[in-house]
Amino acid sequence: MHLLGQSTILTLSNDRATGEVYCMPHHLSVDGRKRSLMIAALRYADTYVKQDGVWLYAERRLYVDWIEERSLS
Repeated sequence: MHLLGQSTILTLSNDRATGEVYCMPHHLSVDGRKRSLMIAALRYADTYVKQDGVWLYAERRLYVDWIEERSLS
């Protein structure tokens, strides 16, 4: 599960834009009876391009701010 916290357009022209997206993915792992949860704080720095009237990703850079791992009973 990914919780999106904020999406911001930073620059915008007729056919190009840049933006930033914050999210917190929650990944549950199960190995037999052992379960663990990984939570991370991520940011995506995106560049968009408009082609034929449709906005597309031109580039996406991932930044990991922190990762936490928890053992679940």
